[in-house]
Amino acid sequence: MVNKSVIVLFALAVVAVMTVPSYASLVPMSWGFPTLVQNSSLTSFGNDFAQASDFELSNISFPTTTSAISSAFPTITQISNQSQIASKFSFANQQQSSYFAYPWLSVGMSPVPSMGSI
Repeated sequence: MVNKSVIVLFALAVVAVMTVPSYASLVPMSWGFPTLVQNSSLTSFGNDFAQASDFELSNISFPTTTSAISSAFPTITQISNQSQIASKFSFANQQQSSYFAYPWLSVGMSPVPSMGSI
């Protein structure tokens, strides 16, 4: 009789252990869409300056006698004076942005996102 009661108590303990509900603790649970942002800008300034001068002088005379004092034709003088100035200023600005988002889910104690170590 003692043997039967030990078997019955053992069977009741097994049934009691099997009836306890089993569950998994999955907290904390975090999720989201991390976004990678890259911004870049480029600014360029340029300034150029140029100056040029040209001065020319030419005398042409037609003497008709051997004496330079008495000449029948006048002396022709030609003067050319040129100046050039050039200035240029340039400005350029370029901006670029890129965005990348991916879904991220972490269940339980795992801190590793779904796409590796990003």
